[in-house]
Amino acid sequence: MNAWRKWSFPLSLGLFLLILGGGCQNPFRRPPLVGIISWNQELQSIRDNCQGILEGLREEGYLEGINVRLEMVNAEGDRARAAAAAEKFEAQGARLLITVGTVPTLVALDSTQGSRLPVVYSAVGAPNATGLAWEARDHPRFTGTSSEVPVVQHLEMFRLALPDMKRLGILFCTATPVAVATGTAAEAAARQMGLEVVQATVTDERPELVDQALAHLLGRKAQGVFVPDDPVLSSPKNLEGICKRLLAARVPVMVPYGSSVAYGALLSYHADFAEVGRQAGRQAARILAGTAPDQVPPEIPQVKRLTLNLRVAQSLNFSLSRRLLSRAHELY
Repeated sequence: MNAWRKWSFPLSLGLFLLILGGGCQNPFRRPPLVGIISWNQELQSIRDNCQGILEGLREEGYLEGINVRLEMVNAEGDRARAAAAAEKFEAQGARLLITVGTVPTLVALDSTQGSRLPVVYSAVGAPNATGLAWEARDHPRFTGTSSEVPVVQHLEMFRLALPDMKRLGILFCTATPVAVATGTAAEAAARQMGLEVVQATVTDERPELVDQALAHLLGRKAQGVFVPDDPVLSSPKNLEGICKRLLAARVPVMVPYGSSVAYGALLSYHADFAEVGRQAGRQAARILAGTAPDQVPPEIPQVKRLTLNLRVAQSLNFSLSRRLLSRAHELY
């Protein structure tokens, strides 16, 4: 008994030091912090994307409160709020930032400039056109999965719904880089397809500016209006007003997000945002496991969906082709 007492303390101390030294999972060490910055949780597509990120991390064995700490901030469409979140996470020693949307990604990289804090983006609309071209950088500290569906594929689907369309309206807000990039790309793609283009832009979401832009599109006899990847005009409040005004003039609208079809658009051809989130979550897991960001190549959406609004088609007396209907993933 005395011999056991003599050796029990050194053995206990040795076991404790072994745990601290990394011989097994240290129960006293806090899991690494991962900060998630979302642009606008008002959008269903963004909520789906965030849920997909959590599922992607979980699939790779990263569980909240067990071996990772996840903290999410909704920037609510505010750049300053996104920047403050990035700076806070960096000050807290976060292992990784996950950003949902183009603007929070660019803001986070700028706010943490000079640091080695890795950033994994998700749901970025046009990475190469908005300063996130990966191949052009030496040892980038960011990677991610975009939601980018080539605009020519959008317009081909729009033309399948409106085979007689000759004059296409394009409407976007110039306040965000992704809207400018995708709006400009849409104009070029439409002209290559032989469509006449009527473009209208606004600098912000003030109702009078949006009304003027819509009046311009209608005055130029646009037969259909495409709203590209635009965080400003795609908000439910703005999009509902845009669709209502255009549908009253019997002009159908195509939008970039499937959930936005519910606000009065005719259709959307889009990435599956939950799947995009899962892809980004798996990329984040690789970086948490020790892989350098420049060894985790960016990805494009693996799954694309077509969403149609049959109620809008009926109100416009449109007869959608069987070919189009057979490709729909979701019908409103």
